[in-house]
Amino acid sequence: MVLPFPLSLSMRVHASKLMTETVSVDEKGRVVLPKKIREEAKIAVNAKLIARTKEVGTVELSDPEVLASKARKIGAKKLSGWKEEDHEATAFLVRSMKAKR
Repeated sequence: MVLPFPLSLSMRVHASKLMTETVSVDEKGRVVLPKKIREEAKIAVNAKLIARTKEVGTVELSDPEVLASKARKIGAKKLSGWKEEDHEATAFLVRSMKAKR
């Protein structure tokens, strides 16, 4: 897909700093991330990224390792204090096992 205009790529690097570069999409749909964007975002050459649309005209690129790390942190926070023995299904299994004896 060839777009009739260059694509503007913005990336939030720090809480207050927004880096913007203009890039183009070639006839095969490829976009080259400029070196300074890759360096600021700590994206390695040949890195595999997840691309998802946010809205019409907006595409977000994410490092799957960063996404997995965020998911682990969220999971750890949500599951802190979790005790398997307090889980309803576990309690049911324990009761079932005791009833069979």
